[in-house]
Amino acid sequence: MRLLFIGLLILLTTNSFAQSNGQFVKEHQSNCKIWLDEPSPTDSLIWNGSCKNNFASGAGFLQWFQNNKLAATYKGEMKQGKFNGKGKFKIIGYASFEGPFINGALNGKGAAYFDNGGKTIGNFVDGNFLNLDDKYLPLLKKQTISIKNSTEIYNNINKDDNLFYYALAPKKSIEAVLILFPSYGESAENVISCNKNLMQQAYEKNILSVVVAANTNNTLETDTTAKKFFDAVFEDVVIKYKAPKNKFILSGFSLGGMNALQYTEMSRNAKYATYLKPLAVIGIDPPVDMMDLYNGAKNAIVKYEKEGDQLSESKKIALQEDHFIVDDFKKLYGGSPEEFPERYVDASMFTRSRDDGGNAKYLVDVPVRLYCDPDIIWQLKNKSRDYYDMNAANLSAMTNFLMQNGNKKAEFIPAIGKGYRVDGTRHPHSWSIVEPEDCIKWLLNLSGM
Repeated sequence: MRLLFIGLLILLTTNSFAQSNGQFVKEHQSNCKIWLDEPSPTDSLIWNGSCKNNFASGAGFLQWFQNNKLAATYKGEMKQGKFNGKGKFKIIGYASFEGPFINGALNGKGAAYFDNGGKTIGNFVDGNFLNLDDKYLPLLKKQTISIKNSTEIYNNINKDDNLFYYALAPKKSIEAVLILFPSYGESAENVISCNKNLMQQAYEKNILSVVVAANTNNTLETDTTAKKFFDAVFEDVVIKYKAPKNKFILSGFSLGGMNALQYTEMSRNAKYATYLKPLAVIGIDPPVDMMDLYNGAKNAIVKYEKEGDQLSESKKIALQEDHFIVDDFKKLYGGSPEEFPERYVDASMFTRSRDDGGNAKYLVDVPVRLYCDPDIIWQLKNKSRDYYDMNAANLSAMTNFLMQNGNKKAEFIPAIGKGYRVDGTRHPHSWSIVEPEDCIKWLLNLSGM
């Protein structure tokens, strides 16, 4: 069983060019100032447009070099040294971004075309692909919580920034609340774009959709700040939107699915105190057994390193991912599963090697849906992985455990061939394995609507 930490972060292609931090840099020939996001001493710029008050202005063509090698270009309008107006920004070897720029970031109807063949076309907000339809986008609200990101719960903002969530609230009385947790490193905006149809259909059925800005890999039993943040979000939603506290359904993809499952388990465990007890929980291809995850990654490192320089790019990403898992788990849990087995059990949503299922025993009375795309042909071809390396093995085992212990509302959903990233590229480990209409029907049945 493997968590696609780094692979997901690299393959998510919706984080557009957004200039949020940086400084003005003088252009090479005319000393005209141009804004760069994260400039380095090796940067140099050539701008062939006009300069006003020492800042690049008007139409022109910009070339951005790093270590004397062309890294990016921009063709379009500039104002006060920043991209402003219709333009095309191209990052060499990655992607090009086209559309209207405002204050350095893509805003409005735009497009991103990626070198891997993927593309995202639709609405951009402050450089992020935020692709709800025009009817719904103005209704989406960003709500700030008075908790700082001091422990980097959400790694897309600074430590001194306040944490937040997005809400798409129906106009009529709220019948239920669907919480969506991002995967590791994933932006909240990407979650919204990936779940456009799900959230819009939920709106029409008077279900409030909430996307929580949390994407780091600590599990909740060790990250008390993250749990405090989740509780604060849930309480804020109940108060601000008059949402029914007893009709929260938690869901999440990969790491987000872990958060959804773990919070729900903790809500039924007397050892913990949580703000609410979720009505149901959805896990979208999450790893659930940390022992298996560690051991699988450790074995894969040996396998991949035997191939040496013959590794394909996708396998190099997988190897990087496996090293990350092994190293990070040793830091989180103090060592290997052999050294600290109970710490791994406490951190897991399900432990296959335990007769009581580990923490899964707290879900025997909870409606549970576990999704995956067990496309073994894709895994063999692209990652050299077999069934033992896929989350599907433990997700099906967890479902079986719940069913055998009396849970008549536990479902395992093998959405074979349904996994696609928001840019259209094929990948089994994706949000898209959830079919929106079917999921909404399930939610409506749960909430008695």
